[in-house]
Amino acid sequence: MKLVFAAATAAVFFTAAPSYAVSVISVGQSQAGDCFQSAAETTRMEVSDIRLQKGIAGCNLALAGDISQVSRAGTLINRAMLQAAAGRDEAAIADYTAGLALNPRQAKGYLNRGMLYLANGRYDDARADFDQAIALNVADLHIAYFNRGEAEEASGNIVAAYRDYLRAQVLAPDFQPAQTELARFHVVRRLASKS
Repeated sequence: MKLVFAAATAAVFFTAAPSYAVSVISVGQSQAGDCFQSAAETTRMEVSDIRLQKGIAGCNLALAGDISQVSRAGTLINRAMLQAAAGRDEAAIADYTAGLALNPRQAKGYLNRGMLYLANGRYDDARADFDQAIALNVADLHIAYFNRGEAEEASGNIVAAYRDYLRAQVLAPDFQPAQTELARFHVVRRLASKS
């Protein structure tokens, strides 16, 4: 199974903002900002275990402080990214779940948690998260459709998988993983039988 993480692992940091704002990057020196910076680094390069541990510790400090609910949600989601990069999938899932409980409009949180569910064979949970990411119009919509296709195929729902791979390709015509998966399919139209 091929999981597509691509840009879907971009870090998110929330500040108090109108409800229509999805995410705001902090440029301050706060502990929550340090947590954001550590999570952002995991998307750009391989990060050493020591840096991951320091990033997680920074997130822990921020969470121990007096921060807003929106900042707490973003910090939990950022720590989840670090936990996932450290190979602690269950801890990451728990952090995504806690962050999403505080801010259920965070589409990338659903996409990222869905990818962890998919990687761990929890296909129904993965599909539900990809459905939610799609409903929230996640920025990486093609990745949400592609990964939902992976979950559908792993569950034996080949027709739904094909449709999701096709939708991913329509959304991002140069997205190679969708092209590769679609090349495996041979679509045959059945004629309606006469009764």
